[in-house]
Amino acid sequence: MKRVLSLFFIAALGVLLLYVVASMPPMGDPQTPTATHVIPRYLERAEEETHTENVITGVILNYRGYDTMGEVTVIFCALAAVLAVLGRERRGRIRGFVDRSPVPSSTIVRTMVRFMVPFIILFSVYTILHGEISPGGGFQGGAIIGGSMIIFTTVFGLYESSRRIPQKVRAPLEGSAVIVFFLVGALGLVGGGNFLTYAWPHAARGLQPALVTWLTVLVEVGIGLGGAMVLISILFAMIREEEEIALTA
Repeated sequence: MKRVLSLFFIAALGVLLLYVVASMPPMGDPQTPTATHVIPRYLERAEEETHTENVITGVILNYRGYDTMGEVTVIFCALAAVLAVLGRERRGRIRGFVDRSPVPSSTIVRTMVRFMVPFIILFSVYTILHGEISPGGGFQGGAIIGGSMIIFTTVFGLYESSRRIPQKVRAPLEGSAVIVFFLVGALGLVGGGNFLTYAWPHAARGLQPALVTWLTVLVEVGIGLGGAMVLISILFAMIREEEEIALTA
């Protein structure tokens, strides 16, 4: 009986989804509400209403701020799920299989990675801090930092990477994106506006652009740090050997 009910529920859900898809306007239709109302509003009034020169940043952090806050929460939940399955390291420094490889990495490769990674991280900082006025932002900057650590770990091993970014540094910053989003949202309420309102109605009009800019940058930094630490912690958890194996190696 349970199987019949399950199949019936799945079939009904499938019919509902097919009906919704069939009722949607054709892809690229210029007469959809999104094309006739939403997009023109964003392009024409984003800079005025959000005080950001980059329209994409205005959309992500202002018009659809709740959705973006949900995205950073999902990223943090992904880390929680990975750690729930694989666990977090119990010692200060950990090892992976690359640390026990009998084939040493090339001196040229090690030198180039050691030289390039600081510049990659510097570029990620630029991407995060200038996301308000140029292409980039917290998500992109955090992903760049995570990618740089993947390169560094592949060449120098997990033990060296965990020495550079130990657990005591990563753990407090993993939830920074969610925390900063919530705090900035609460500050919007304190300033007399709504949740995630960057421009405070009670503040002087001349202070509004600077206030919006700095709160936006604060959110970008939180997303960048949180996203980077989440990616690095997931990387370390997935390639980490069990401590008992590493100790007996």
